[in-house]
Amino acid sequence: MNTTVTQQDELIRTHLDRLRLDLVVAARITKVHREWARPLQPDPFSRLYLILEGEGRLVVGDQVLDPKPGDLCYLPAEVPVSYEAISDNTYRKHWLHFSALIGDKDIGEVLSLPYVVRSKSPEEAGALFEQVGAADRDPPGLATPLRLRSALTALFAHYLDSAPPGTVQLSPQQTSESDVVQYIQANLGSPLTVESLAARFGQDQPSFIRYFRAEFGLSPKQYLKRARIEWAQRELASTARPMEEIAAAVGMDQSYFSKVFRQVSSVTPSEYRKLYRPHS
Repeated sequence: MNTTVTQQDELIRTHLDRLRLDLVVAARITKVHREWARPLQPDPFSRLYLILEGEGRLVVGDQVLDPKPGDLCYLPAEVPVSYEAISDNTYRKHWLHFSALIGDKDIGEVLSLPYVVRSKSPEEAGALFEQVGAADRDPPGLATPLRLRSALTALFAHYLDSAPPGTVQLSPQQTSESDVVQYIQANLGSPLTVESLAARFGQDQPSFIRYFRAEFGLSPKQYLKRARIEWAQRELASTARPMEEIAAAVGMDQSYFSKVFRQVSSVTPSEYRKLYRPHS
């Protein structure tokens, strides 16, 4: 039903749906000095840069990088990082420090992300850095944490949107979790049950439910429902397949499919198709 790439994308989206970003050090613009340097060492927080001008060198783990103006740099937590100026034409850059957690894990434990990407719009990226800084400078109020997290999320989304296709991947630690989701995605039209899934992956039902909820933030039943409806949404938006055929492909009769679709999407399948295929 789905390609391996789509299955991985589904799992990545599931993880990102649980992402929580928090600012550690506020966004700033800095023109670094000629002595800007530090030895290779890890930090408990992540960094995000937007290079505005100049040249320099970053080392992340075992990768040596020379970001250019217009590049976004993601330096992950707990990975050794060093940096240095390499000429008098030093970097001028936006920068901030932040934490990025998926459940109780740093994002780097769950996803492999590119360290340097070309911003799809450096002007937009700069404006988003400014929004994070403005939200951080807001007088403290009830909504201040929400505005700050929203601005930081928009900036990180810009970084993800700028990443070339295929460069955001599951980390090696996620192999077993990927197997579970790939099996579910490949069998959306089958009468999958929590009991059968637990048995297939060698666990009793209560243990499987606890494991699944801890990894994905959803129960297996909730994940199955959402995965089926998300697949149906893509079919409705990109094909002219009859409604009953799409319903059957996710193992539902048309009446039940319409009910579940509306619960998840807030619109009926017909209304959803009209939104995305108005002339079909």
